[in-house]
Amino acid sequence: MGVRTGIIEAYGDYEDVLRDIRRFTSLANGSDVLTKALLGNYALLDRGRPLEDLRNSIFRTALSRNYRCPLCERAQVCALDHFLPKNHFPEYSILADNLIPVCERCNRLKGDECDRTDGLLMFHAYFDEFPDKEILFAEIDVDNTVSIRYSLRRSSEIDNFTFERVEKQFEILGLFDFYQMEAVAELTDQVDLCDETYDSFGGSGLRSTLSALARGAERKGVNHWKAALYRALSRNTEFCSGGYRKLLATPMN
Repeated sequence: MGVRTGIIEAYGDYEDVLRDIRRFTSLANGSDVLTKALLGNYALLDRGRPLEDLRNSIFRTALSRNYRCPLCERAQVCALDHFLPKNHFPEYSILADNLIPVCERCNRLKGDECDRTDGLLMFHAYFDEFPDKEILFAEIDVDNTVSIRYSLRRSSEIDNFTFERVEKQFEILGLFDFYQMEAVAELTDQVDLCDETYDSFGGSGLRSTLSALARGAERKGVNHWKAALYRALSRNTEFCSGGYRKLLATPMN
């Protein structure tokens, strides 16, 4: 089988590889020469090269998310991640379906992650739907400061394999710590809003405002980090009773 024919067949197998990567080996398996040749194709996406338009069209797919990274849902996209790493599957180095616009941080942390033993792949922005049942929770503790921590809890409606993929994605991308830092920054910016609402409408008014913010964030997904944050805050009696004022003393750990 020629290389061209092999690449065409590999492109046709791409979604099957995603479903069970354990059943597949790379077209270039065992051939350093072919691996190098296939990896060299990626440079064709550079500015001024023949596939520049393809690169630009892939980045335009991020417009629907306001150019937010699909992995962390926070930072702006600036790089193309090879979902199946090009060092493991060089035949997919320029396949548009395998190239995901992501932020620098997530691209660096994901690296060449590709579990070919257990088949636990991260979530593909084009082909996978992140669970729509509540599994991401923010834990709020109001004492001398306001402490925020994130955790995952499996819903009975989500199978173990899917939940293990979620856990793996959070671990590889360090999302618990990342979301904690983002939450502290988010709430520090909201202290004035909390003050105005509490002074005018009391704890019940603040609770209603936080619930509304949660509903707004849930438009991006029930497990968006802001949705989990505002849900937890709206349910926390101490926070809604004036404890929010301790936000400015919140530690980062």
